[in-house]
Amino acid sequence: MQSRKHSRLVYFLVRGVLYILYRLFFRFKFVGAEKVPTEQDSRGVILAANHASFLDPPALGISLDRHVTFLAKDYLFKAFFIGWMLRSIGALPIKTEADDFRSIRDLIRLLKEGKCTVVFPEGTRSADGKIQSAEGGVGFLAMKSQATVVPAYIHGTFEAFPRNRKFFKCVPVSVVFGEPFVPALEEEFKSSERPYEAVAEKIMREIEKLKEQKV
Repeated sequence: MQSRKHSRLVYFLVRGVLYILYRLFFRFKFVGAEKVPTEQDSRGVILAANHASFLDPPALGISLDRHVTFLAKDYLFKAFFIGWMLRSIGALPIKTEADDFRSIRDLIRLLKEGKCTVVFPEGTRSADGKIQSAEGGVGFLAMKSQATVVPAYIHGTFEAFPRNRKFFKCVPVSVVFGEPFVPALEEEFKSSERPYEAVAEKIMREIEKLKEQKV
């Protein structure tokens, strides 16, 4: 129990520092965060967003007052300071060379415990900043965990810090949160022949709808 308190302390300390930095360098703004269920809600939450930059995960985390679980490549946990930081904020390691069924199982367990986690349906950062097709994994997670899915669109991170760039640019970054829904409770998915793919496709449609909304 003590380690969990320490984790929350470090998490919100890091969150506060990052929020200041994002406001300073990227004039960061967000809208719709009140749509994300609070920690008092017993159902888990999947924050599903587009992914174009390393700046994306913190942008989602600093928008919310609740603790958010992030996924990080397992090799990052081997570095002393970075590993300590990731463990302290409650990040979940995932494998890079193959499907990590243990991580998926742990993630489903966390969601069933009512936790909130970031999942990027595209699987990896977009090379051109455009939304890519979703992988089926987010649909599987949503259906198996019966979590609430909150779509989100992140503006500006591709322009600020895309793949293969060594330094970031100071351009505006913002996040728009959409309407939450629970795929496991929707009849169209329960009766679908390919429920996981259908859920993933709907999530990407909901994310793309938010693209035109500005903060």
